[in-house]
Amino acid sequence: MTCFSLLIISCEKDPIPADIETLVFGKIYDSTNDIPIVNEKVKIAEFSTQGTFAGTNYIFKGFIDSTTTAINGEYSLPFTTTGNGNKYSIQLDYNEEVHIPNLEKIIQDENIGNQEELNFEALRLFPIDLRVITTDEITQEINVYKQHPGRQIDPIPPSTQSSVRRIWADKNVENEINFQIRTTSPYLNHYIVIPLNNTTELYEYEVEINSTDFQ
Repeated sequence: MTCFSLLIISCEKDPIPADIETLVFGKIYDSTNDIPIVNEKVKIAEFSTQGTFAGTNYIFKGFIDSTTTAINGEYSLPFTTTGNGNKYSIQLDYNEEVHIPNLEKIIQDENIGNQEELNFEALRLFPIDLRVITTDEITQEINVYKQHPGRQIDPIPPSTQSSVRRIWADKNVENEINFQIRTTSPYLNHYIVIPLNNTTELYEYEVEINSTDFQ
């Protein structure tokens, strides 16, 4: 057992020494709409790593610095190692108005003490007020899922005749909405499509549903 413990400890990687200066820079840009993503928060996360039989275990040590993107979507973030970790990454906060498929990128070990460019592809989303009118009494809660990007939004309570849900959607495509009742097995679903509307301004889209729509 002692030998086994020593084997696990030997897989731990030593911390990177403190006070090593590194520069990370790049851009967060929406190439679909050809617009920069402005005022997006960019953070440096620090980890220590430990080898296990299942792979590498990343132990979060904390955020050590941050900045925001400029008017052109660019950022420049110098940071100094603390001596507590051996792995660093750039992390972005979740933002419902901007879809960024990858919110984290690892800074390569060989670039600590130098500089590295890390760019993020993004998609600016635009607001739609989805007004849902139920034309008969639906006594179950209705879960609501949007497609671009896929996620659940606030459900509609039972017996609600009219409700509005703000969604953020891709203006370049049709947006499918899935209404789902989960009190049955299998679940009951009703799908609607918000037509293409190439606008950046908030608008309201109204849809009527009733209990017979769910299959």
